[in-house]
Amino acid sequence: MNKSTLLFLLSVFLFACLYTAAGAVDKPVDELYRIVAVQHQSFPPYEQDLKGFKKGIDQSELKGRVELELYNADNDLKALDQYIQDLKSRKDVNLIFSMGTQATQRMIDQIKDNPIVFTDLGAPETSGVVTDWKSSGANYTGVESRNYVGIGVNLLHELIAFKSIGMVYLTGSPSHEGAIKIIEALGREVGFDFVAKGFALRDENNNKYPDDVVRKKLREALEQVVPRVDVFYVQSSATFEQNFDLFFNCFKKYSVPSAGEQLYIKKGLVIGIGRHKERFGFQCAEYAVKILTGTDPATLPMDVGKEFSFALNIEAATIVGYNPSIDILGAADQICREIEP
Repeated sequence: MNKSTLLFLLSVFLFACLYTAAGAVDKPVDELYRIVAVQHQSFPPYEQDLKGFKKGIDQSELKGRVELELYNADNDLKALDQYIQDLKSRKDVNLIFSMGTQATQRMIDQIKDNPIVFTDLGAPETSGVVTDWKSSGANYTGVESRNYVGIGVNLLHELIAFKSIGMVYLTGSPSHEGAIKIIEALGREVGFDFVAKGFALRDENNNKYPDDVVRKKLREALEQVVPRVDVFYVQSSATFEQNFDLFFNCFKKYSVPSAGEQLYIKKGLVIGIGRHKERFGFQCAEYAVKILTGTDPATLPMDVGKEFSFALNIEAATIVGYNPSIDILGAADQICREIEP
């Protein structure tokens, strides 16, 4: 091989190396995204929301490209507010997933740049979060059901034909107070009596009452309502979930059937009517992926949570003397035959 041929081959080799190196530098790298999931307290429904959300991300085109940061304020609203202020100055967050009314209200009030996807609002229409189900017109959207409390109570009325229904609620809770307004209006429209009693979890200085004081307030509220009604509806609440024994003892005492969110069904609730939280979380993940890949959140409608489920606890029904009809038994997606300790 002569010298000129050798130099030619060497130049071709060097060019190929440089081309390959340049290609390696210019090759696009898959972008990583950071999503922050925020809740104001520990609550079983939020666990279902988050489970569905994670599943949705893992089954999406962004699998392996999302870092999920979790924040739980543990019922410390001041800590939640501070965390949101810190979020406002962060540049590494691409999207916020908020669960519950408290977290969502604060997020949409304070965060105006990062996109927000929400779910699990107690009363979306009266919380100030949803003013138009077609679009927020802003940087947030979510997966919810229009008037889901009203739908649940109306369905219960069709199944049981009660003349009066009772509820206790937490004053100062936007979701609870919103639900009270909805049921009051429904009672006037459908024609049933509505008996409700509220109490606060915090004193005038916004300090949380001790657990024994909360239980006393709850017991007193139940005693004022349960004896006066045909059926009792239990709203979604971590406080109610932790103290459900007080509800169940009162239902047994006065032989009153109960209905409400399905998180209480294994604790002794007779009829559970509620949203499919895991499915809602999955749909939130689908929205998150759309937003991260270029969709404006303001273009995504919010009234898309359509999956409801119906559960029945046979042992609880027997204890309070309620005999479910064949129609109710046939409508149940889930039948529990005992109360779990």
